[in-house]
Order: sequence, then structure tokens, then C-alpha cells
Amino acid sequence: VYLDNTWYLLNSYVQSMGHYLQYVVMVGFQTDAFEQLSHEFVEKGSNLWDQASFRDVDNNPETPKTWANDVYTDVTAATGQPMADPREYYGSHNSAWIDWWTIFYWGWWVSWAPFVGIFIATISRGRTIRQVVFGAFLAPIIYSFFFLIVLGSLGIKMQRVAELGLGVAPDVNKGMVNCTAMGYAGMAPVDAKAVALANIGYFSLACRAHPDRLFDVLSPYGEGIFMFLGVITLMGVVLYFVTSSDSGSFVDDTLSSGGMLHCPIPQRIYWAVTEGACACALMYSGGSQALKALQAVSIISGFPLTIGICFMCASLHRACKYDLGEKDIMESTRFITGLFDWTEGFRPNMPAGLPLPDAGTRFGSLLISWVAPFYTLHDMNVKLFSPAKAGLITATIAAMFVCWIGCMFGELSNKNVSYIGWVCYTSMISAILYVRVKAREAYNVYGYSLEDAFSCLVMWPFVCSQLSLQAKFVDPIFDINIDPNAALYAHLRKDFKSYDDKLPIQGNLQSAPIPMHMVSNPANGVVQHGPMMMQPQNPMMGGYSPHPSMQGFAAQQGMAPQQMGAPIMMPGGGYPMGGQFNGYA
Repeated sequence: VYLDNTWYLLNSYVQSMGHYLQYVVMVGFQTDAFEQLSHEFVEKGSNLWDQASFRDVDNNPETPKTWANDVYTDVTAATGQPMADPREYYGSHNSAWIDWWTIFYWGWWVSWAPFVGIFIATISRGRTIRQVVFGAFLAPIIYSFFFLIVLGSLGIKMQRVAELGLGVAPDVNKGMVNCTAMGYAGMAPVDAKAVALANIGYFSLACRAHPDRLFDVLSPYGEGIFMFLGVITLMGVVLYFVTSSDSGSFVDDTLSSGGMLHCPIPQRIYWAVTEGACACALMYSGGSQALKALQAVSIISGFPLTIGICFMCASLHRACKYDLGEKDIMESTRFITGLFDWTEGFRPNMPAGLPLPDAGTRFGSLLISWVAPFYTLHDMNVKLFSPAKAGLITATIAAMFVCWIGCMFGELSNKNVSYIGWVCYTSMISAILYVRVKAREAYNVYGYSLEDAFSCLVMWPFVCSQLSLQAKFVDPIFDINIDPNAALYAHLRKDFKSYDDKLPIQGNLQSAPIPMHMVSNPANGVVQHGPMMMQPQNPMMGGYSPHPSMQGFAAQQGMAPQQMGAPIMMPGGGYPMGGQFNGYA
């Protein structure tokens, strides 16, 4: 920062941070939808789901069918000419760009999460979550922003110096540089002007090999400074690999020893040597191609880890709420079976005293749920709903399930029938989701509708089995079919005969009349005890409404009818029995 244009680098840091904060959400949802659509408009068969198939392209039944895009093949056959290039028509970038960057690059980072997370958790033992967030997350992120922005800004400056000095303008539309015109061949300067520019420390970075660019950025500051910065850079790279290998070896050692925090030193050395030997063997046998294959495997492994991280975040959130003793989770219950109990042989570690089904019952219920989810889910339906509603939900799920399976097989003879099946599948999942959400309410089980939706979408047999066993072994805590305001609504539909009318409320699911008492006197601010909640005065909720019986009551007391929301005063200046804020709303 001090060696170069300090104001430029600081300005670039502030500006780049603003750009990042503005676009990080947008880029997080970027999927290249329209660029991916172009896969259907080219001759080469797409590998994406349901865009291509084996087609008789040459209309010759004797030749084997070829893998071709459906849209391209049909349109070309209808018009008699190939489809145009969508990139020329719409200015789209390469449709494979999303495969190289952003989402798949994040998959590479996520694949590091298991051993990095365990390592950070181990060295952070005894610290608070706030300290871990600030010390292990925010501080490295801020430094990484600074490091990347400074080097990136210097790289942009060096590239512009080379382009302006050699008089070769880049193609800003395609983002490309003509390296031949700039005097580069084989990623090295060969022209006299390019060599002279390189001698004073400036290179065209776009024409250089990727490993050389970092050191090229350090070149303009003199040979001595270059050597000093080069040594620092090499030390940083070595420390990066050493610490990464050490943390990886530590995690492998911990996992292989059953979770021991202080593992034997020889075992730790064994894992470190084995990891290094594997890396050397890959580089020696396959070189850069083997490294690309290893990176591809890491990116692929990042997808299931992403799902697992979502589960871990939800689990951490619940654990923190439980440690803090928050009321919503402390007073809730849980299902007697879990969706992942099969990973423990259907024998999870549960609190003593709970009525738990045995492993055989669990396995049988899960097996039936795979082939007939409507049958097992009906156990919960009859617990929660009326017989008519329970039968309707069960029949709907059964019809959607049979239709889904039938349409999947129907695809073999009728094209696109499977899409009707997926609509039926979505409807079936929606019905199962409804039952699960209602079961949470009836049994007071802590959770969210979003996690219910995900569970029903990908684990519907486990959900149906869980709800069935819950209904068989435990009765609901609440009756979800009772409206807690039913008595209040019934009371409001009556005509008020006198001011001492009785207001029924629900207590223990039973309606009982109780006398009305004024809760607050707006005139003197005295609060009197009573069962009603004080409501704020507004045109619909505060005060007496212009109900005929209320107007009649006012007339009997010698008062003029009041506007909605206005206080009703007795002739002597007091308030009628029942008060202004009577809690009806």
C-alpha cells in the first residue's frame, strides 16, 4: 500500500467493498438462467436433465440414434435450417461460465468445512460464540478483503500500464486481450517494447502464466524490494500449506481415534505423511489433470455438505436457545421418533419414561410408508381431524401417490406424462406437509414450517412413519379443531339487553360465563382487577361501537349516542359498568 499509489488503493478498497456489499446477494442467487437456456439451442446434446434424448437425427432407422437436444432437433427439422447462435443474437456470455465460478467455486470452499470447522471448534474451546465469530470469522474476512483488493487493484493498474504503453486496446466487449499484438508469445514477452517494459517491472498479466502473475505484481518496486516481498510471499504460501495439512491431519487423527482431543503423536505423523504421499502420487502420475480431477471430486462433495451444514446451523440455533432457557423451546415437546433414527438402528438415545416403539415396529412402519404413505399417515389424520376430513386427506394423498407412480411408468409409452406425475407428487407432499404442521400444533412440538417442507419433500416416507407412530403411542396435547375465540364470537352475536350482561370465555376448553369488570378507568388512571385485556382506543376496537343496544343504553341514561371509539360518560361524569376498554376485540 505504501510502495504504490496509496490513495488509489484506499479508494479501490472502499469502492470494492461497496460493490461487494451491493452485489453479494444478487451473485448469491445468480444461476445464469438465460445462458443455461442456450444449451437447448445448440446441436450438441445437453447433459442437463430432460433437455436431450436419443433421437433419430438423420431419419434413418438403420443407423443408431444419437444424443441430441430435443428443441434443436425438432426446430431444425421443421424449418430445414439450423438454429442461430444465441450468443450472437443476445450477447450472452459462455453458458459454461457458471460451472467455473460462483456456485461451484463456493462448493470448493464448502468441501473444506468439515476439517476446518472441527479444527476451529477445537482451538476455540472455552470461548463464547461471539468471540469465535469475531476472532475466527470476521477478522480473517476483513483481512482477506484487504489482501485481495490490494493485489487485484495493483494487477489492474499493471495491465493498464502495459496496454497504454504498448498501444494495444483490449476488447472490452469480450474481455479479451490480443497477446500477439502486445508482443507476447508462449506467455512471455518477445517483442523489443514488451521486453523493455518487462525490464522495468511491468507485464501484460493477461498474457502471463497463472503462477507468474503474483510475482509480476511485485516487480515494479526494484530488485531488492522484489526479493524481500518474494521471500515473504513464499513463506506465506508454505505456512498456508503447512497449517492446512496440519489441521487436516489433526481432524483425521481425531476422527480415527473416536474423538480424542489428545491423540498419539505417531498416529498424527502417520496421517500427515499419508496425506503428503497421496498428494505427491497424484501430482506425479497425473500432473495438473489429476489435480483438476481431485478438485472436481471436492466440489461434488461440497453439495451434500451444504445440506448438512444447513442442518447443523438449525441444530446450533436450537442448542443456543436451549442453553439460554428460552420459553418457546423449554415448554415444547418433541416427536417420540426422529427422521434419522435409522442411522442408530432405530434405537435412539431418548429420555427415560417415553413410550417408544421397538425396532421391529419402526422398521415395519417405515417399510409400509414407502409403498403406502397414505395408510400410515391415516393414523395421524384420525387423531387430528374429524372423520370426514381425515378420510378426505387420506384419499387425496392416496390418489396423488397412485397417480404419481402411474405417470412415471406412463412416460415409457407417452412422452411428457411424467410431468403430470410430478404435479401429483407436489400435491401429495403439500398434503403431508399440512398434516405435519398441524401435528406440531397438536403435540406442541418445537419447529418451523420451512424445515417441515424440506423434510416432507425429500423424506416423506420417514415423515409418514414418524407421524403414524406418534399418533399410536401418544395422544395430542391440544385440540386444534377448537377455536379459542368461539365463545367470544357467539357472545358478540347476541343483543345486549343490559350493561350487566355476562361474557363467556374459555377456560380449559370449557365455556363459562363470568362478570365483566372495568380494566382501566381513562379518567383517573386507576387500574382495577378484571379478566379482560385492555385494548387501545381505535375506531374498531376502542370503546363501545354504535351497536343498537349500546345506543339504547346511552339513551336510557340520558346521554347522546357517541361516535365509534369515543368514551361513553355517565351523567355524573363516570363511566358505565364494563368500562371503555372492555377487551371485546
